[in-house]
Amino acid sequence: MLVKIQQCPHCQSDNIVKNGHTRHQNQRVKCHDCGKTRVLMPKKKLPDWSAIERALRERLSLRGIARVFKISLETVLLLLKVTTQRLAACRESILPAHSQDVIEFDELWSYVHDKQQERWLWTAICRRTRQIVAWAIGDHSQSTFRRLLRKMPDEYRRCISYSDAWRAYNLLLNSSARHQKVGKESGQTNHMERWNGTLRQRLSRYVRKALSFSKTDMFHQLTTKLFIWHYNLECINTF
Repeated sequence: MLVKIQQCPHCQSDNIVKNGHTRHQNQRVKCHDCGKTRVLMPKKKLPDWSAIERALRERLSLRGIARVFKISLETVLLLLKVTTQRLAACRESILPAHSQDVIEFDELWSYVHDKQQERWLWTAICRRTRQIVAWAIGDHSQSTFRRLLRKMPDEYRRCISYSDAWRAYNLLLNSSARHQKVGKESGQTNHMERWNGTLRQRLSRYVRKALSFSKTDMFHQLTTKLFIWHYNLECINTF
């Protein structure tokens, strides 16, 4: 007869004891050596991550996902972290640039934990493919815009571009004759404004008035990266 000896996954010690149950009635154990608590043998299999991922990209909050799929919030956070960190950089999800491509720039307000901790999402969209060719999250200054430009492929950086009148875009005016600062009434940034509406409609933490918001910068970055990656793939399929 084989006897399976349970070990702590953190330190591989077998000095573990039962330590109550989770709210889903899974047996929790505690390691006396490292002090970590774990569920070693969950009673049910995790739901399909692709379904959880689609729910996240359709405005459902992380806590809402935990309730719908009957899993813990910690499990949702872990799955989100592991899956998103495996994704490649944004430039791996975009189509090659054409010489006649037009780029539109804009920045979108958001926050982390509370509204005093502002975070601005800077994006560059290709008018032809509707893909986000680069993005960056930071403050509303020129330094974040510089990070955005460094992430853009060189062939897109040389394209004709448009933006609003925010002073950070003077960086492009000084270095490129192919950039113009325009007003919304010109229609030259309509595709970017439409993207902003799509983002606010489909990703709950970017909704202007909602209880769903990021508690940490890490998960603000992860959820944004996951959404933009799949948005770019959707654009390829419909292009």
